[in-house]
Amino acid sequence: MTMTPKERICAAMQSEEVDYLPCSIYFNGNLTVDGRSCATLADRTELALALGTDPVIGAGVPGGMHAEVAIRTWEERVAGEEYPILWQAWDTPVGTLTQAVRKGLASANWKRIHWGDESASSLYKPLIETAEDIERFRFLMQPCTEERFAAWQKASEPTFSYAREHGLPVVCTYGQGLAALMFTMGAERAVYLAMDDPTGFEDLAETIHRAEMHKIGLAARSQVDILKRFGGYEMCNFYNPEIYQRVCVPRLRKEIELAHSLGLLVYYRVVTGMEPLLETIAGLGFDCIEGGEPHLSQCSLAAWQAAFAGRAASWTGVSTPGLLGGKDPEAVRQEVRHCVEVFGRRGFILGVTNSLRQHFPWENTVAMIDEWKRVR
Repeated sequence: MTMTPKERICAAMQSEEVDYLPCSIYFNGNLTVDGRSCATLADRTELALALGTDPVIGAGVPGGMHAEVAIRTWEERVAGEEYPILWQAWDTPVGTLTQAVRKGLASANWKRIHWGDESASSLYKPLIETAEDIERFRFLMQPCTEERFAAWQKASEPTFSYAREHGLPVVCTYGQGLAALMFTMGAERAVYLAMDDPTGFEDLAETIHRAEMHKIGLAARSQVDILKRFGGYEMCNFYNPEIYQRVCVPRLRKEIELAHSLGLLVYYRVVTGMEPLLETIAGLGFDCIEGGEPHLSQCSLAAWQAAFAGRAASWTGVSTPGLLGGKDPEAVRQEVRHCVEVFGRRGFILGVTNSLRQHFPWENTVAMIDEWKRVR
């Protein structure tokens, strides 16, 4: 029986039998292929379908802020700075928080601050600097209102309809974990806070966790099929294993327990720095572990499989920067064959370790897809 991409991905995440090995890859918005832009979710999904792969549809449920929070933004020019500085202030009931970023290439058109990789890499002034800021931060991480959730459901209906039409799974990234601190403070300040003020650091983690638990509930009320928890910036290239065990593990277990109680699959994305934590991550209860980077870390595909086999499905495979960004399509083909040798065809989704970018030779991606079709 031929499965839809949704059926194939969900079955693989549960280590169930599939009609053939699924392949799910994803494209950076800067990619253009034969005149086909990847700037929008629809563009990227249509390219993945045209290639014959198994794309997923992303739909992020909204968060909220305290009703009394007021937001102000402004720009200024600073001597010695190449780019304008975008300031944002959040006036909370217990004081004001401010953050500022340089309006560089990725953030050139920003009218407000967006928490993500770009805000971390272009940080001018961090959001959280004092103990008082830690208390204020909780007003920025509140459940969204029923009115906002209803509006989101209405606005997202075309996305869910498209997913149903094409038999695709809808994935909700409900949580960023400690990455949220990097986006607001920068990596260096977040790491120092974990060492200098462990209580304050854990208070921030708890604030983020409570907001993410609420999002899991919202996802269950919508038509989401799978939850994604980003964990790429809480690994041991930032924090030591003791911090992960104390701060992340108990909260992750609660999130997984809630997701499963609501009938949702949930996977964990990692990138590098996970080697000392493999056994811990394997025991958390995630349905699937996604990402990894075998060529730019100390974690080979064999080590990954040894840790997770029989405990969580694996969604990994070809190194994006190491191979798909390289100059040898045959090496890409060899890696696809190696992945199947290591992981087999059950409990495995062939993937890439990061998004495919404009400057990568497209023939490498073509080679990956072609070889997958040969061996699946």
